[in-house]
Amino acid sequence: MPSTYTDNGGIEKIGLGEKAGAWGTTTNNNFDIIDRITNGVGAITLSGTTHTLTTSDGSLSDGMFKVLVLGGSPSGTNTITISPNDADKLYFVQNGTSQIATFTQGSGANVNVAAGEAAIIFADGAGSGAAVTDLSALLPLKSGVAASFTTVTASSSILPDNSGGADIGSASAEFGDIYIADDKKIKFGSDQDITMEYDEDGTDSLLISGGDVTIADDKKLFFGTDKDVSIEYDEDGNNTMLVTGDVVFADGSTSVDIKSHDLSANGLKLDGTLVTSSAAEINKLDGVTRTTSEINSARDGTVTSVATGSGLTGGTITGSGTVSLKDSFLNNTSSAISSSTASSFTASTYPTFISGQSVSAGSHSYTVTVGGQSHTLQMTDGDSGTRDVFATLLPAGATISGSSFQYVAIQLRPG
Repeated sequence: MPSTYTDNGGIEKIGLGEKAGAWGTTTNNNFDIIDRITNGVGAITLSGTTHTLTTSDGSLSDGMFKVLVLGGSPSGTNTITISPNDADKLYFVQNGTSQIATFTQGSGANVNVAAGEAAIIFADGAGSGAAVTDLSALLPLKSGVAASFTTVTASSSILPDNSGGADIGSASAEFGDIYIADDKKIKFGSDQDITMEYDEDGTDSLLISGGDVTIADDKKLFFGTDKDVSIEYDEDGNNTMLVTGDVVFADGSTSVDIKSHDLSANGLKLDGTLVTSSAAEINKLDGVTRTTSEINSARDGTVTSVATGSGLTGGTITGSGTVSLKDSFLNNTSSAISSSTASSFTASTYPTFISGQSVSAGSHSYTVTVGGQSHTLQMTDGDSGTRDVFATLLPAGATISGSSFQYVAIQLRPG
């Protein structure tokens, strides 16, 4: 019976009674095929946009190589058809060209090997519907191939292929928590212009160094787990800094200084209205204990009412603006009157009316001192045989002195 061939490698199986005198040649050729299938590295030169990788029964052919090193100068993506389509194949591919190499066998899936990349592929030999599968997709053997790990441990660094050439995570596959040790930085910019760190050995806080922090228009900086307080530049509203929530300035050496308070256009506003008083004007209220109604009454330099007991008649002041003293404007109290004999008398606390006469007959004069200024009160009546009398009103603190006299003094106390 004639020879047959293996399905996948094209190795000749000599039929019974065949190849008389040629067994050695056939067997050696088969060994060469096996050697190529198991360890062969073949240089495949590509051109144009198509190429057929053929395994020929019983003959050494390119489709038998285990490792395919693609070279040449294809004009675009080169489609390499594995033939025949019913042969199972396993290839290690190195694409040394500048174009994508697409491996196909039937109408099933194809595999693209990018320029300069490597792949391990197999063809399932399913005939017209045969498919090619990239085993490399399951292994982290080349760039651009996804791989799954439980933990990746790096002894030094994890680096991209070039500056800015790789992302960490994606818009649909975000990382979870990121842990950064004390005093270690996240650095921004090709020259690491700005850094962010937990500054444990310095400020014991999140420290941003090297540049400004910009928050875009109408975006908020929130405070509190429930976002109770926020700060934003309200660009599409009132075009100002907007603080939402209560603001409390802590005790201690804390001041709020509004440099632009010019009393006419800029500065402190309350509910949108500019405060037109200066600090000096506002400070005039320091220590004021008057009520609102009292301040309102005095605002125009007028008094609208007086209280009973102040020496004035209580009640509303008349429209003519007159104020009348009440009949008992002086306090009629026994403690306000005194009498004695002395050579000097001082009005203490209240203005005092004093009248008296000299103790002895003769010509007498008295000295009245008011506010440190002294004047002579000459009270002699021209008759040296009689006593001299006097009467005067002394302001509080004023003094009358002279020869010994007897007096009656009445303090003018408000009623």
